[in-house]
Formats: sequence, structure tokens, C-alpha cells
Amino acid sequence: MMSKLRVESMEDDMKKEPENMVNEPSEVYITKLSDDERLRRDVFRSDMDKLKLFTKMLRTNSMFNKAVVIHK
Repeated sequence: MMSKLRVESMEDDMKKEPENMVNEPSEVYITKLSDDERLRRDVFRSDMDKLKLFTKMLRTNSMFNKAVVIHK
């Protein structure tokens, strides 16, 4: 039989949030960037970020090219 102390510590552990969980912000902020700000942000990205965005663009473009639109 489990001791009372062990049961309480298990309950405390269950109440805690996992340490590796990403805490999302509770509010969403939408900002409108000017063309100059967007260009400046893109210029100063790391090479790895640029590669990831480029491959994401290629995948999205490929998906749109494969899409079939059916009009009724």
C-alpha cells in the first residue's frame, strides 16, 4: 500500500505543467510591416532561416500546382 506522502507527491506532480511544454502567448498580435521593414527583416535572416523559408515556398508552390479546382 502506498504511503500518504507518496500519493500527495504524485498528485502534485500531476498538477505541474511539463517542463518541455512550449508556453504559447495567450494573445495574438498582428502587425503590418512596411515593405522596407519586411525587406530589412529578410536581409538580416540567418542562412538557415532563408533555406527553410525557401524550401517551404517550394513545397507550397508544388501543392498549389497539384491542386485541382472543381467548379459546380
